[in-house]
Amino acid sequence: MTGQPPTQTDSATEIQAKRLASVAHLARPVQHDINNLLTVVFANLELLKRTAAVGGPQRQLDRIQEAAKRLEGSTRAILSLLRRPVGQTAAFKMSDILRPIHPLLVLLLPTGGALRLDLPEEDPPVLVDRAAFEDALLAMAREAAETMPRGGALSMVLEKHGGSVALAIRHPEGMTLPGLEILAALARASGGTAELASDGLQLTLPVSAPAG
Repeated sequence: MTGQPPTQTDSATEIQAKRLASVAHLARPVQHDINNLLTVVFANLELLKRTAAVGGPQRQLDRIQEAAKRLEGSTRAILSLLRRPVGQTAAFKMSDILRPIHPLLVLLLPTGGALRLDLPEEDPPVLVDRAAFEDALLAMAREAAETMPRGGALSMVLEKHGGSVALAIRHPEGMTLPGLEILAALARASGGTAELASDGLQLTLPVSAPAG
């Protein structure tokens, strides 16, 4: 069980799994505490901005507010990953997968401007293993950080086409990102299609029929 100390018979993999399970149990209360603390930060920043002098003081408060928003996005993303069940295929909106993980992808890439995310205002749900899809996206970002040429960028464009949702991932010509192959396999396993090219991946996933 999670609360028991490791024994000599436990393998390194089992110990790591138990540790991750313990950390996952902390994710929700930690997120709740961070939300409370950031609520105080944002509320007081707004009060300070009402009375701060125009110019430098206002710009400094804007930078603090922007930093707090980035902290909120990054912590929310990593704590959500810890709570995510693995090995489960269910109906999700692709935008609800891409938008929360975006801060972590940006952190992994060489520069903050190395990733462009273009999402529609509304997209229908598709069947996908969310945890596996997120893992593949993170792997892709790590690989891109190691091989992307200086000044290069990634883009992810999500669109709805009839009865399917299309996701185009583009990178500089000639890069090799094994994470894209995993994404392609996940799309095919969910009944979709995937086309790998020298400049990225184009995948489609069929819209999930409503339950019942």
